[in-house]
Amino acid sequence: MLRRVLTVTTMSVLLVLSTMVAPTQAAGLPSKQKWLDDTAQALSGSRTYVARRVADTSGKLALNLDIDNTSLQSHYDRGKAIPATLRLVRYAKSRGVRIFFNTGRHVSTRNRTIAQLKRAGFPVDGLCARLTNESLPHSKQRCRRSFRNNGYRLIANIGNRSTDFVGGNLGRLYQLPNYGNRLS
Repeated sequence: MLRRVLTVTTMSVLLVLSTMVAPTQAAGLPSKQKWLDDTAQALSGSRTYVARRVADTSGKLALNLDIDNTSLQSHYDRGKAIPATLRLVRYAKSRGVRIFFNTGRHVSTRNRTIAQLKRAGFPVDGLCARLTNESLPHSKQRCRRSFRNNGYRLIANIGNRSTDFVGGNLGRLYQLPNYGNRLS
C-alpha cells in the first residue's frame, strides 16, 4: 500500500513538474541563455562596424531598431532590455548616432512604448509605429523612409523577423534569432 501511494505521489509530482516546464521548452525554443548567446552572436562585430561608419561617413547617422525580441524582451523576460542590443545602442549613441525605433506596435501605444524603452535603459531619438489598417511590411518601410526623408542615413537595421528587412533604406542588416517566428 505504501509503495502504491509513493508511486501515485511520484507520478503526481512528475505531472506537476511536466506542466511547469517553461513554455519555451514546450515550444521547442532554446533556453533564455542560449537565446541571449545567439543574439550576441548575431550582433558580433556591430560595434566595429558602427565605429567605421562614424569615421567614414558624414551627415546624420542613425540605427533603425525593431522593439519586440530585438530591443526589449517580450518572450523570456518581458520588458527587460536585450543586453547585446543595449550595448550596441549605447555605443552608437556615444558616437553621435541617432537611435530610431521602428515597431509593429500600434501608434496608440507610442508614449507607453517610449516609456518602456527608457525604463530599460535605451536612449530614444525617435519612434515610428504602425498605423491603423497598415500592413506590417508597409509600416516598416514607411518608417524607414520617414527617417531618411528627415535627413538621416540608416547605417544599420536590427530586427528579428523577415518583415524588418523588407524594402529599401536598410543599411547593414543584423537579423537576430527568432527560431522560425516562434518567439512571442
